[in-house]
Amino acid sequence: MIAPKSDTKLTVETLRQEVIPDLVHATSPCITLLFPPYRPGEPGETAAALLKAELQQATKDLAERKVKEPLISELLEPLRHLSHEEESLAGSGLDRVIFRSREVTHRFALPVPALPARACTVGDCFWIRPILASLTLPAHVYVLEITKKAVTLLACGITGGVTPLELPAKTPKTLDAFLEFDPPDHDLMNRSAAGPSTGAMQGVQFGTGSGRETQHAHLSDFYRAVDRGVKELLGSNQAPLILAGVGEDAAIYRPINTYSNLLEQGIQGSPGPAVTPAQILRQAHDIALFDIQRRAAQEMSESQERLAPARFSSDLESILRAASEGRVSDLYLDENGQRMGNFDGKIFGGRTNWRDEDLLNVAAVETLLHGGAVSSLPSHLMTGVVAAAAFRY
Repeated sequence: MIAPKSDTKLTVETLRQEVIPDLVHATSPCITLLFPPYRPGEPGETAAALLKAELQQATKDLAERKVKEPLISELLEPLRHLSHEEESLAGSGLDRVIFRSREVTHRFALPVPALPARACTVGDCFWIRPILASLTLPAHVYVLEITKKAVTLLACGITGGVTPLELPAKTPKTLDAFLEFDPPDHDLMNRSAAGPSTGAMQGVQFGTGSGRETQHAHLSDFYRAVDRGVKELLGSNQAPLILAGVGEDAAIYRPINTYSNLLEQGIQGSPGPAVTPAQILRQAHDIALFDIQRRAAQEMSESQERLAPARFSSDLESILRAASEGRVSDLYLDENGQRMGNFDGKIFGGRTNWRDEDLLNVAAVETLLHGGAVSSLPSHLMTGVVAAAAFRY
């Protein structure tokens, strides 16, 4: 009997682009297990019960593919061991995915909820489509909470955690502190001569503007000082920055901003203790993902207009052939789409028969094998097709 490997990793890892080669080069059979979020004490089946049920399905699917019993035992043994570790399976409110083949064992938390929320897939390749959206998120998304009474910069990690960052020492945290430290000139009074002789009469004082205009000017100067602090702290960082605040504050701050990647969409409403870190994290990731997908859809549209018909296609069979030949540079997939079927793909210099697979996933794997890029987009951005691709030649 083949002995189970002892170096398999079952700890939850941070999903990163560097794992893609491991996943797309894995040899058949490949098992993908997808689980919804779970916290101890929540109603419904425990994470361990879900895993045990999926392992039963995986055993059945492997047997149907004529995989021999010794290899089935080798593949599933570490996962069966994990199914008895309730504490290890307890999550942090994020979806989880496990990839298992003879050479690969990876377990990831997904910052973007996967579709569907639960699945067991056995195939000639890993089912990587559920992780594509999560892979596009940067390691950190920054949220700048702005009000007259408080300014806070938050770093939102890819797998959880919202950490307040300390702005540079000279950055004011409140409007009052800014006015005390460096009062602006907006309240200075102009003087005008009065009477028939300017030499005989004292000047008359008058304000430079209305109280509302003055307050607006004070707030602009305050947020300009905040912007300097944010830019100094983040430097040349290209991570997304999201504004959180009421409409007036955001409207004043946005044209003042000099940070290179302030996103158009913000978090509306006055930030404060009523908004939990988990809510901030979810909103930040949703906004960052929307921006990434919007840009990808724009690139897809521009490619379709710019490229000759022979170098852009929405025909899945043509895309699969081009992907297996290494000709797809950019692949765009409907995250809700599915096309099941068989495909003979070129891989490792030989032939692999992709048997009864999700063909959109096959296209993604073949594209990534040859160094292409894959984007998973919501249906409304795909303009009525399940797949589109730009070809290198």
